[in-house]
Amino acid sequence: MPITGRLVASIAVLLGLICLASFFRHKGFLKDEHAGVFAKLVTHCTLPALIFVSLAHTKIVWSQAWLALIMFVAELFALTLGWIAARVLRLDRPATGAMILVSGFGSSSLLGYALISQVFPGNLAAMTEAVMVSEIGVGPALFTLGTMIAIYYGRETASPDARIRAALAFFKSPIFVSVVAGLAWSTFKLPVDGPVVGTVVQALKAAGTANTLMVTLLVGVLLKFENIRSVVVVGAAVALNKLILKPVIIWLPTSFMTFHHWEVHVLVLEAAMPSALLTVALSRSYGCDAGLASRMVFLTTTLSVLTIPLMFGMLR
Repeated sequence: MPITGRLVASIAVLLGLICLASFFRHKGFLKDEHAGVFAKLVTHCTLPALIFVSLAHTKIVWSQAWLALIMFVAELFALTLGWIAARVLRLDRPATGAMILVSGFGSSSLLGYALISQVFPGNLAAMTEAVMVSEIGVGPALFTLGTMIAIYYGRETASPDARIRAALAFFKSPIFVSVVAGLAWSTFKLPVDGPVVGTVVQALKAAGTANTLMVTLLVGVLLKFENIRSVVVVGAAVALNKLILKPVIIWLPTSFMTFHHWEVHVLVLEAAMPSALLTVALSRSYGCDAGLASRMVFLTTTLSVLTIPLMFGMLR
């Protein structure tokens, strides 16, 4: 299947699950208060399990650390642009936090892996780079910095000192523990099989596979299409930042460095992914505007059908 066909198929599955959950909410099978349950399941169960299993199975190729670093720096630029846009639009604190998150972090693994496997079929080096960029360049930043941003901007009524203390409390959360444990497991090459360890890892893997479903249910429950015009300007700013500027930002330094063409192609594709679904879970769990985040995820995911082939064609 060509790249465009695979991209459309992958995005159609995600949008279909989101719309199905939204339909269930409309019919009363799911209710708004269920969003809190889904968010807690994601941030305290399925996401930590997915993080640990992904990192524990990742072979860190330090020769490709530059690629992960480029992705991380590009994310910082995108986060900053999101913050600037929120200030210009005079958004409140919860909306500012949501806009920063959806502007900076992309669906590098959920869509990225499937897409790269089609663009580079049988290329193990390309997939290894994708894992390195996603699990090292994107994942830890989303799970740590992203969570701290959500906590800081979600505590609207708290004092600045209280918000900082709340953000620092992240370092005791299941997400942070899973990041540290997964990186340590990979670095020291600890076993992932055996009668005891293998059983635990398989249980965590089973929990992690439920993460996509939990997040799409969360997005669908929170997604509301009424008053969609009120977020048109915000949507345009997020789409421009996340789908256009970020791939360009990440491509620029590669033109002055020595990389294989396919390495740059993988990097551009990962940067061009739509906003990460997990930004909705973080927003809902820690008090940011999860409704706005869900709309931005839906918008960027839909538009990415057009923008990913466009940016890949322009920057390759």
